[in-house]
Amino acid sequence: MSAVDWTLDENVAVLTMNSGENRFNIGFCTEMLDALDAIEKTTGASALVVRSGHEKIWSNGMDLDWLMPAMTNKDPEAHTFFKLQDALMRRLLFYPMITIAALTGHAFAGGAIFSCCFDFRYMRSDRGFLCFPEVDLNIPFMPYMTAVIKKSFPRNLLEYALLTGHRFTAAELEECRFIRKACAMDDIMKEAVAFGKTLNKSRWTVGEIKKVLHEDIAYMLDHPVDITFDPNNTPIK
Repeated sequence: MSAVDWTLDENVAVLTMNSGENRFNIGFCTEMLDALDAIEKTTGASALVVRSGHEKIWSNGMDLDWLMPAMTNKDPEAHTFFKLQDALMRRLLFYPMITIAALTGHAFAGGAIFSCCFDFRYMRSDRGFLCFPEVDLNIPFMPYMTAVIKKSFPRNLLEYALLTGHRFTAAELEECRFIRKACAMDDIMKEAVAFGKTLNKSRWTVGEIKKVLHEDIAYMLDHPVDITFDPNNTPIK
């Protein structure tokens, strides 16, 4: 099975992540980027909804089981991965369509950051947490990732989220308006796609708005800084 597949429902492209826990590695990021390119180039879609095929997990972020040994061994593929991950985050952030994350399960670490790249979010109400556990994993955020989180996460809860690693429920995230709505699992895709169908906006206009709206994040992506990824001071850039 492909790590990613997609279908078209009127003006809404529905992309499904099928890579188990949908952890970020070279293969996953490459397939996601290819799918996003295909949707933009071959359809007239004006909105994108991204869900997971996993029954419990939307995305658990970086594939640390592969990445940590690769970094320890100074495998050049680790550097390639970080470039691809940055490219994927940038692509979603500036995608010339309205983007909607249908959080059909847990969104942890890089997966939670990835959800912040979207314009809007829905989340299942019966199961699943959103969490930034980097503080417990000894992984500081890259500057652009902190900026991505800031653009979506409520300011009054930002320090709490990043410094405690709290696991937020859908009810909490609906109350603070990080998500548009907490839905039963049977309803989340109906709600997300129905919302997308109301957003038949010009791709050009949406893209131009995002260029200005997120210009600070684009600058950070274009001017990366060296930070450390683990307690052994392994550089990630």
